[in-house]
Amino acid sequence: MANLTESYNESFLPLIQKYYSLEAIAREPWDQNAILFIPTNQQILMENGGAETFATVIYLSFLNLNFEIKRVKNVNEMSPSGRGPLLKCGKYSIGEYESIVNFSNLKGNRLLGNFLESSKKNEIKTYLLLIQKSYSDTFNYFLWKSDFAQNAIKKSFDCDYPWPLNVILYWNEYLFERKYLQLNNLWDLKRDRIISRFREVNECLNKKLSGNSCLMGKNLTEVDILLYSFMKVLAITPLFAELKASLEDLTNLNRYFNEMDQRMANILQNKLDLN
Repeated sequence: MANLTESYNESFLPLIQKYYSLEAIAREPWDQNAILFIPTNQQILMENGGAETFATVIYLSFLNLNFEIKRVKNVNEMSPSGRGPLLKCGKYSIGEYESIVNFSNLKGNRLLGNFLESSKKNEIKTYLLLIQKSYSDTFNYFLWKSDFAQNAIKKSFDCDYPWPLNVILYWNEYLFERKYLQLNNLWDLKRDRIISRFREVNECLNKKLSGNSCLMGKNLTEVDILLYSFMKVLAITPLFAELKASLEDLTNLNRYFNEMDQRMANILQNKLDLN
């Protein structure tokens, strides 16, 4: 069982402590009937192209934890954090990749890399935030300022909801995402400036990976799984082809992705039927 004196990610605590006892989480075994709720195929484009879904499926699979996958159209509404994917494990409902990772850690289920010293754990947290914000913001810019993407998103609402609810929900999502991009001073930026900012972050990652097989050295951690998942979305989503092309000369990063893809692509194929 997990020892609560061990270090874990404090960002997980404010939400989870509102509902559950940390000691109870650590004490109870993993529910063998756990369910991971993920977006439908029609909606997954809006959820960072499915990056957090991919990462969660890979992480739980690497830990050899039992879970069933169910696709639902309202995963964000089901999640206590307002974002999916959503893990239902016994009486606990945990939303989003990072919180699910920390929930698993509390139960004593963790990757070897989670036994690193405290300074490395803080570094993991920093890179999680950096990768999440850079890739998510960039993807959202491309999604919500592209006519092609807007047509696909509208169709996803048309498939899952009747009129006029489909129209109402689409505009609600559009206005929310536009406001977020405006508040973060992204909406009015030129496309080439967005790509330049995105490349700057990936140049830092490319430098970090020089001589290393993983971001933290030799040990695979949750941040590697998240980075791989975002890069996988880049590789398979035509909408992001320009972003992918901007990284083609980053040799360490591309070597890293190819090596990770050999380790993780089969999981996505088996669990999500993703080629």
